[in-house]
Amino acid sequence: MNLTYTDEQRLLRESVAGFLARHYDFDTRRSALANGGWKPAIWQAFADELGLLGMTAPERIGGFGGGPVETMIVLEEIGRALVLEPYLECTVLGGALLRDGGEAADAMAGGIIDGSVRPVAALWEDGARYDAGVVATTATPVEGGSWMIEGGKIAVAAAPCATHFLVSARTAGQPRDRDGIALFAVPADATGLERTDYALIDGRRASDIVLKGVQVGADALIGTAGNASPVIERAIDEAIAALCGEAVGVMRRMLESTVDYARQREQFGRPIAGFQVLQHRMVDMHTRIERAHSLAIMAALSLDLPEAERRKAVSAAKAFVSDAAKFVAQAAVQIHGGIGTTDELAISHYFKRATVIENQFGSAAYHLRRVADAMDAED
Repeated sequence: MNLTYTDEQRLLRESVAGFLARHYDFDTRRSALANGGWKPAIWQAFADELGLLGMTAPERIGGFGGGPVETMIVLEEIGRALVLEPYLECTVLGGALLRDGGEAADAMAGGIIDGSVRPVAALWEDGARYDAGVVATTATPVEGGSWMIEGGKIAVAAAPCATHFLVSARTAGQPRDRDGIALFAVPADATGLERTDYALIDGRRASDIVLKGVQVGADALIGTAGNASPVIERAIDEAIAALCGEAVGVMRRMLESTVDYARQREQFGRPIAGFQVLQHRMVDMHTRIERAHSLAIMAALSLDLPEAERRKAVSAAKAFVSDAAKFVAQAAVQIHGGIGTTDELAISHYFKRATVIENQFGSAAYHLRRVADAMDAED
């Protein structure tokens, strides 16, 4: 398994890093938080200047046909800059759900590439914890090939900026059955769709949505009815692998900020960077970040393996990354001291993002159980 980047991948990293350094400083992020939670102009620049929104889309619909390692590289730089724009939610997870979903799905995916369409996954339900396979929302066929959707979804990340929701709904079976799940593209302004918006602790926006008799046309069905579970599971694994890359970027920036602060902060007449106990702590941070980086690459390279192997590799990476994000974030704030918790200092915002990442798509305990289940299945 090759854990080094190609020249093209290094150029991609430099391009994204350079753009964000020029256009996305901490004050820009604070402005976005105060005005809707994201900047549409930055999103459009991702499409027009960098081509990021089509980077991993199939070439047949105008994308560049990149792979999961390229996605991970982009997310690492997004993590370093603490970008609020919904690249993970719309381009990675949304694009993966639409892939191979038919002509209507291809048209929507084409809209992702040019920045005009922002599909957001609405997969998780109350009481299901991290399991997107628990679906009580129903879709019933009605006259003319349309569908009537009833149900609700919770913690829909980036919902306030979505143009469409990619909603999982049951066409057959019981809530915990793997079969019988379909995926529908529902316009964000559909009649009968109600949204309750709120901010997560890292400042990003999310919503709970309720669908009361929402009617969509036949072309809203992505793929075939009742067979969406494998597509959803694969898409979530792609998003988890990408999130691991973002976590690495967040942790790298936290370590850099902590080292810089320790060199400047003096105690007992000398910089605290000279204290051996803090040196050991920062080395521990560095070691965990490098291990997390290797596991993130492993997860990205494992996405094309058979399902059981893919799930084991992705969950192993996420379990370690969740624990590493917690350790690095807490160590960074501890070394900064009380100032590390203030809103004025960037480190507190990185801490909040790391805390969300720790549990996003499943905690370390949840993914360790997935690894154990996968190993049991091999026996």
